[in-house]
Amino acid sequence: MMISILRTRATWRAGLAVIALALHASGGAEAKANLDGPITPAQQYALALEAQTQGDLGAMLTWLRAAARADHPPAQRMLGMVLIGGPALYGPSLPADLCEGRAWLLRAAHQNEGPSQDVAYALFGRPKDALTAHCEPA
Repeated sequence: MMISILRTRATWRAGLAVIALALHASGGAEAKANLDGPITPAQQYALALEAQTQGDLGAMLTWLRAAARADHPPAQRMLGMVLIGGPALYGPSLPADLCEGRAWLLRAAHQNEGPSQDVAYALFGRPKDALTAHCEPA
């Protein structure tokens, strides 16, 4: 009876050692494959969405601007909407900037057909009104 208990313990220890080595090796391979290079605009956009979920508006704007500057249309569209909606969407801590929001929406619309064009046209495809007339030179 005692010998079978010792064999069972030895088998468990060997199995745990193999699992630990496999986990250690796979974690190292994953880190080398995914964390060595620069972060992509899509990853920056994903980080902006995560910051929005956590309520970190400063980080959200930072990541959105980084992805938008790298010509990522979904980030440009969202940044435009955030800047236009400002206080209505996020409270007084995020002021509205109609001109910059308009610029990002139009930049997204020029790159990509679909929702960004619909939003840009709905907001800016009609004659200029008093809110956005000052955004462009006369």
